[in-house]
Amino acid sequence: MRTFFLILYFLITVWSISFAQEMKFPLERKNGKLLSQWTINNTIEAEVFLETGFPKIVISENFAKKHLYHLVKMTEAPVNTYIALWDSPNQRYNVSYQINDTLIVNGEKLKIDALVTDFAARKSWENCDIIFPLFDLSSKIELNIKENYMKINHESEFLSTGIIVYEAKRDNRTKGLYITTTLKIFDTYNKSEELSGNFLFDLGAGNTFFLNKNLSEVSTFVAQSDRMQLKDTTRFQPNHKAELSIIIPDRIIFDKIEIKETFIAAMKLFASNSSNKYVGVIGTSFFTHFIVIFDFDNNKLYLKPNSDNVKIFE
Repeated sequence: MRTFFLILYFLITVWSISFAQEMKFPLERKNGKLLSQWTINNTIEAEVFLETGFPKIVISENFAKKHLYHLVKMTEAPVNTYIALWDSPNQRYNVSYQINDTLIVNGEKLKIDALVTDFAARKSWENCDIIFPLFDLSSKIELNIKENYMKINHESEFLSTGIIVYEAKRDNRTKGLYITTTLKIFDTYNKSEELSGNFLFDLGAGNTFFLNKNLSEVSTFVAQSDRMQLKDTTRFQPNHKAELSIIIPDRIIFDKIEIKETFIAAMKLFASNSSNKYVGVIGTSFFTHFIVIFDFDNNKLYLKPNSDNVKIFE
């Protein structure tokens, strides 16, 4: 299972980035993460874990000490500064340093205000150098996971005529976009169950759907879907307190999109005002079926199907 939410109990920090021209970057989907290779100060290669629904820029302590120590000012973080994740209620990741300086990132001089922690303490982070929310890149970001690229400041030809355009809402705590809609699942007899509420679009989630079992409506939905559940979840189980349920419907319809060949994971999350705002999360696997544009300035999400595994209803 992947980490897909972040809650931080310390000073709000921002890594502000503004690219002056259109730029294209490589993408790689690996173990549920969306990765891109960036260049710092023209010589340093960094493996960047791209996120939405993740409020902070975080840098690996090993990477910072090895490559950035003599380039930027690193100050020790205050005592009891830590990161807590929605799917790890009993685990905290201590912040060792803060960085407030400038670097050359992909040829642009950028002001950096970032946090540093030990990525080795989190297995899903250990091969990354930087965790980076797309919110801080630009107003419009195009992702094509199938063709392995990301474009920044790109005026796509389907921006005004996208097959699906969501008027989303912005969550300033997570730097993500979300919509209020309905998830429907069907069994082999075409009997359905429904779940309505807020769904956060989050690239940090590896699966297509994660549901928040802290909420009573989700628990009811899971109970009513018992006939569609995988009874042995041993190989999926992140920890026993998560109370993981795996639902494998015959058909899934999210809003006006039918998605084939996927499953739904429901689990207990770190209970907070932030996490309990959402009945579910839409993860990276969802976006593999589309060319997608995140328009954070205008709170819109554009989707153009490029997969046979999705069907659009008018």
